[in-house]
Amino acid sequence: MVDVLDIPGLGRLEIVEIYEYYDQPVLYSCKNAAGHFYLVVAAAEDAQFLTWLCVAVSTKRLNLIRSGKIDLHDAFADSENPYAIQVKVPYEEHASVQTDFIESNQIPADMLPIPGECLDFETEILPVLSDPEEIAKLRKQESLNLILNFAVGSKTQAPIAILSNIFGKLQTVINTIGMICFNSTQITEEIRNSMQISLLQVSRGSFNIHLASPEVTQLNLFDNSDCGDAIEKFFELLKAKNNEEKLKELLGQLKLRATKDYANFLQSLNESVIDTEFKWISPNPNRGGTASLSNSQMQEVIEILEKFQEETPTKFTITGILIAASLRTNRFEIKTTEKTYTGDIADEVFETVENVTLNQQYTAEIQEITERSEATDELTRPKYLLLSLR
Repeated sequence: MVDVLDIPGLGRLEIVEIYEYYDQPVLYSCKNAAGHFYLVVAAAEDAQFLTWLCVAVSTKRLNLIRSGKIDLHDAFADSENPYAIQVKVPYEEHASVQTDFIESNQIPADMLPIPGECLDFETEILPVLSDPEEIAKLRKQESLNLILNFAVGSKTQAPIAILSNIFGKLQTVINTIGMICFNSTQITEEIRNSMQISLLQVSRGSFNIHLASPEVTQLNLFDNSDCGDAIEKFFELLKAKNNEEKLKELLGQLKLRATKDYANFLQSLNESVIDTEFKWISPNPNRGGTASLSNSQMQEVIEILEKFQEETPTKFTITGILIAASLRTNRFEIKTTEKTYTGDIADEVFETVENVTLNQQYTAEIQEITERSEATDELTRPKYLLLSLR
């Protein structure tokens, strides 16, 4: 293939889409390192040169060209800029590429596509973005970067089991905070979809993980997204670090379940990471920021969170199928869409339980009880107490 991807003044180009191919791409879109898009066509050929026409295009105009709303002739002859770039690529191996600017309305007709010739792509092109600020602005996505400094091993490699644990715990705490933002008693499908965090890329040089929220077509009146609301509360917790007074103030605004999930996330980091840096870039220019936690700070925060869980009994409401309820064993079991809750029945619920029907849906109020093991001085798995059933 004759190399037209290194044009003086534009830099090295990266092909985004190929629309026509004849021994090589002859009509395609590309972009340079600065993220600017161009439409390129093979326009003429003689014994010495293959001549290309190249015009700058915005993403919006490129989508119009791709969908056929602007034909290929006008894409070059009536471009957004008043000129096109004519690139003459020599066949001789050591000869130089010749680049000239030509006014769009002066391009010879035999170098242009035939009038009326159109592309027909139904889907819009997605800009190839790598800069988090570009992603946040153009796609209306929250961009969240994690820089992980692992205790052992390469700074640019990590076992997938460790990453899977960290990512899973991060998604869980964002979901839980999102549930609170939605004022919901459970994590619904809508909440899961709104809070879903995706991996965009991993940068070289350090283990810098680029994550992003779902794309939204429209932000609310305050230029905020639902996921952005959850990330804001998450960042408030991160910035509080090991300040016990500030942490307890923030935790008082959240449900105890979020406290537990935040502790689990930090524990997933604390097991393998020396320190972690967080960077948040939002479509809302008034939001975002950075935070960092060292290994020792993580451990102190985890201890504060565990102490808070012990001191603060939590009550929450669930809706699910009553699988079991026995006054003889004083045990219940309720299955929700998320998990199955099993525990003891409070005395004041005995009369209600006597009249229930198994395998029917009920709404229950449950208290979560956390205890500390005398042997290990660690928190045990939470126990559940059924307080009401209706």
